Amino acid sequence: MKQVSVEALGRNVSCIGFGCASLGSRVGARNGIEALERAYEAGINWYDVAPSYGDGMAESILGEFVSRKRDRVYVCTKVGMRPPATPAAMRLLKPLSRIAIKMLPALQGLVPKVRPAPFKTPLSAELIRTSLEESLRCLRTDYVDVLALHRPTPEELAREDIVRTAERMIADGKARAVSIAGDLEAGMRGLDNSLPYRLVQVANTPYTPNLGTLRAHASPSRTFVSHGTFSCLNQLIAQLSSQPEIPRALNELGYRGNLAEIAATFLADYALATNSAGITLFSMLQKQHLDFNLLRLNNQSKPERLDPIGAALREGRRQSNPMSHSPFSPKQRDPVSR
Repeated sequence: MKQVSVEALGRNVSCIGFGCASLGSRVGARNGIEALERAYEAGINWYDVAPSYGDGMAESILGEFVSRKRDRVYVCTKVGMRPPATPAAMRLLKPLSRIAIKMLPALQGLVPKVRPAPFKTPLSAELIRTSLEESLRCLRTDYVDVLALHRPTPEELAREDIVRTAERMIADGKARAVSIAGDLEAGMRGLDNSLPYRLVQVANTPYTPNLGTLRAHASPSRTFVSHGTFSCLNQLIAQLSSQPEIPRALNELGYRGNLAEIAATFLADYALATNSAGITLFSMLQKQHLDFNLLRLNNQSKPERLDPIGAALREGRRQSNPMSHSPFSPKQRDPVSR
């Protein structure tokens, strides 16, 4: 497993992180623990969670796993999003719904439509303190490696009471570093060296290449954590179907298979290549997803080979013939190791 340096922690960690968003909702405790252990055995030691994940159950499930190997794993939890109030009947039906989805996978797309969404709560010094204490209890630990402010506003990030509380959490040893997990605007605000945020977590896809913007303004001490790799998968498949010149360009780079396979492979490669010095979060609750991610990590694509595809995809949303001025050059057409 490739390691990357997190200067704020003074440690090297796995370049792939385990995203726990569905731990406790889509996947129950037993299967979740198995997935966490499987990732750990593969060399992954970064685990990303939040109080709102898994209908409020993810931290407790991760805590069972963490308690057995606390000094060998790195945990990032968050503050700022709360899980919805789940009716007792829905909690009882959750295991049955997992069985139904396993038998009829087509039902899976209906679940997010009926599940209440987490909600944003305004950040305050008291919320940060109480939320972190509850997270530590659920995680069965007395500290987290990273405490991330979850979807903060730029104004919240600079507010004195929040800054001082973040610094206090570090001074008290309850968090080793404080991070931002939000949008590009919040990420840019957090790059201010006068503020205590040393990691920035942001979505990064070919359609939203946020890391490039952030890196252009960041000091070398910042570590970036990226997510959202497959959030645009359906959009990409549709675009590959409507713009055959892009699949042809991907074929020339060595990508093979049907459009869905090409799209998924390209997205994984793009995510890893554009954040090669940081941590890329994936959902790896299924063994085949873990195996796929490890395979793509071994591929080691270079950003300069994939960036022209990303540019063409973005241009394709703006005009009907995005390839009229092709961004692909012969030197970028060497085959991809499969």
